[in-house]
Amino acid sequence: MRKNNRPIQGRQVTPNPIGPECIRVTKVYDWVVLTNRDRNKVPIPEECFAQIENCRHQGSTITATCSEVEGTRDCDFVGSRPAPEDFGPGAQIVTLAFHVHMQVQFLCDGALLPGCTFVVPVSFVDDVILCFPEGTEINCNIFDVQCSVVLNQMLGNMVMLDVVMCKDVQVEAEVKLEVEAKFCGPRAIVPIPEEEVTCPIPTFPPQCPTFFPPLNCECQGAAEFSGTATIGYAEIGLAPSTPTGQLDLTAIVCDQCTLAGSSLTATFVDTPAPTPIGTPDDDLDQSFTFTATEFEQPECIGDTTLTVEGTGTFTPAGGVPENATFALTLVDVSGADALTLVITAPSAIVTIPLTVAANAGLEVEVDDCDRF
Repeated sequence: MRKNNRPIQGRQVTPNPIGPECIRVTKVYDWVVLTNRDRNKVPIPEECFAQIENCRHQGSTITATCSEVEGTRDCDFVGSRPAPEDFGPGAQIVTLAFHVHMQVQFLCDGALLPGCTFVVPVSFVDDVILCFPEGTEINCNIFDVQCSVVLNQMLGNMVMLDVVMCKDVQVEAEVKLEVEAKFCGPRAIVPIPEEEVTCPIPTFPPQCPTFFPPLNCECQGAAEFSGTATIGYAEIGLAPSTPTGQLDLTAIVCDQCTLAGSSLTATFVDTPAPTPIGTPDDDLDQSFTFTATEFEQPECIGDTTLTVEGTGTFTPAGGVPENATFALTLVDVSGADALTLVITAPSAIVTIPLTVAANAGLEVEVDDCDRF
């Protein structure tokens, strides 16, 4: 008997049957979400800089805030050019410019300094491959902006701003459709190849079935574990070892049966055994963090097993982030849940084998997806 776990895919309370409908709608030909993060040095007004120096000479503490100026979000269509032929008719490399104004304030011991409130314009320009055939329009907007002041990187009268901007871009046209439909989500960003090839533009807007709408996953899965675990750690140039420590792992694959709704993070804190007095300390710290960045379509074996591969970022203890690949297997069997994660990075190969018998608290769920 399968255990009674909470479902991964949300369901509506009212019936939501699929059936034919004739509607006049704004058809979405493509839909992506873009994220930018940048650090820029901006000049501090002369009057404000003098106030900051006076505050420091008095031994007081300088702090700063950065916030978005309401009503300044703006998105401009700059232009487009044909994408490589591999993407098919209608694919274009579209250039978009995003703008927002940020207000910066400096404070001395929590009190606002006179003349230390000023506005800084922030802009990002993105090239993105879109299904953008003739007859469609670009609808873009900024839906979130985050800003902070990096005070430890002040240089003279310059200060560093750390800005994160999240944007939603859709290609639309008004059409009449007879459809059988259900809800969908945005797709993942397509990398832009360096070589550009002329692409013909059709007279009427066709869909781009090769990459939008995204193909539903055949199955979906989730896993969670937090506790003590023993892993395999094969560091390049050293003998393999099996360190034991605190492991926190969360995996979501094809949430709502959409590949874009996938995430995977693993954090391992090594707890090396104490070294006897008088002996060399050869017990290396094999802690690490891993975050997946891209997922391939998962493979489903029956209704109990899901395997998926992809790429991510691996950061060893005291090291720098490395590009890595991963292979994840989830097994959802009552009383015998299991998870295996293999991370392959330039500096090490890490194997995380978890079973509900050996790792109390492990939760694994695998479900089929309803497809058209």
